[in-house]
Amino acid sequence: MPECLLVIDVGTESVRAALVDDSGAIIDIQSRSTDFFSPQPGWAEQKPDEWWELTLECLKQLIHEHPNLEVLAIGVSAQMHAVVPIDTHGILLMDKVPIWCDKRSASICKQYQEEILPQEQIQHAANLIIPSWTGPKMKWIKDNLPEIYQRTDIFLTAKDYLNLRFTGEKYTDYSEASGSFLFSWKTKQWDNELVKLFGIDKSKLPDILPSNSIIGKLLPDIAAQIGCQPSIPVICGAGDMLCLLLGGGMVREGRSCDVAGTAADVSVLSPQPLLTEHLMNLHHAIDGWISFGILDSGGGSLKWFREAFYNQESGRKVSYAEIDEEASNVPAGADGLLFFPYLMGERLLGSPLARGSFFGLRPHHQRKHFARAVMEGVGFDLKMSLDEIEKMYSGAIEEMSAIGGGARSPLWCQIKADIYRKKVFTLTESEGGIIGAALLAFSAVSGITVSQLADNWLKVKQVFIPDESRFEEYENQYKNFRIFHDIFQQAYLYYGKEI
Repeated sequence: MPECLLVIDVGTESVRAALVDDSGAIIDIQSRSTDFFSPQPGWAEQKPDEWWELTLECLKQLIHEHPNLEVLAIGVSAQMHAVVPIDTHGILLMDKVPIWCDKRSASICKQYQEEILPQEQIQHAANLIIPSWTGPKMKWIKDNLPEIYQRTDIFLTAKDYLNLRFTGEKYTDYSEASGSFLFSWKTKQWDNELVKLFGIDKSKLPDILPSNSIIGKLLPDIAAQIGCQPSIPVICGAGDMLCLLLGGGMVREGRSCDVAGTAADVSVLSPQPLLTEHLMNLHHAIDGWISFGILDSGGGSLKWFREAFYNQESGRKVSYAEIDEEASNVPAGADGLLFFPYLMGERLLGSPLARGSFFGLRPHHQRKHFARAVMEGVGFDLKMSLDEIEKMYSGAIEEMSAIGGGARSPLWCQIKADIYRKKVFTLTESEGGIIGAALLAFSAVSGITVSQLADNWLKVKQVFIPDESRFEEYENQYKNFRIFHDIFQQAYLYYGKEI
């Protein structure tokens, strides 16, 4: 009987489940769309029970269509930073929970930001306090929903909630713990001072395990619902970003990656976090830390541009390949046109009040110039983070993998190779998050290290070599980008509002 892994990937827009064989090939994927709720400005919520119900639907369908496969293990990857309160009986205490992009704890974060110096924050948690982290969300629940807080036995994340439903066990992994602002990067345990600072009862925080740990076995009643054999090992798993990076080849120190999804980021795998106010740090799903700079509207900028400049005009859904073809007819530098990709503001290199803009517009500029400027603007912003990484990281970064939806664009990959002045390569399997979770699951049951598995599973699809003939133009445009970026940020700081 052929052997495979069952992998679940819980995103903001969908829940997906996949069958992956022991060579890393995806046999089949099932997907279901999720609901999203924003009852107040800045709030972002989803239903954990919907994650679970859709997971069961996807798994049932997979098993039904592939009844002759033997499941070796179950692994979960999920959106990070949700806060799911559970009582002593394993019962969910909130129908809808705050997820990663929820900003309701902004005032709590602002208070602590004023009380604790940035360097002190970083020395404890390797990060600055922001509303994304789970610690501030727990504090908000304690302050605003005291009855829920009192009844809470344990706070879990999305991944850990699914694992609870699979096994009855309550654990988290290092990747999710590091995204709490309650975790000490030095001891790799919950930080007593930070836990006390937020007033959180430490007993409400789950034990922390490596991401490729077996936490338990599939409960018999769940196995019966799905239609598979009982007692399948369930793996602790990791946050979706870290699984995605594993699937993108981030399996050894010094590996670097460009992720182009709705958000975009550049990162490096380092033995220790890079401690600076201009980068974020998460413990990887294997040993080491992912230090990264992030742009909230990376691929989102191109998606907006397609809707505004192509789809509305043509009355049909224009493909990104068509935009590539048009933008490829524009020289490097977009004839002086600059795009600042801050449709969702900035996180660490500028103001959250920042907004997107084009600069340097002249009469001869056409739609194709705007298209290329959008791609280049995202590249310039990410290069600012890459510069910060290279300033802090002791090793040399010579090449980067490219993953996410933007990696399907050969033009965009070449633009980034030219801007970064580094070799950029794509992989044959684009489902990085699913592959990353499968790597952890197979490592857990086989005893083979994740890096060894990745060497066999991950194959290079295409390599983009930096074109020296474009270096001078991109260097000049990048200098202009940084000059005007800093001018705009000073204006946002001065006026204290959008301008």
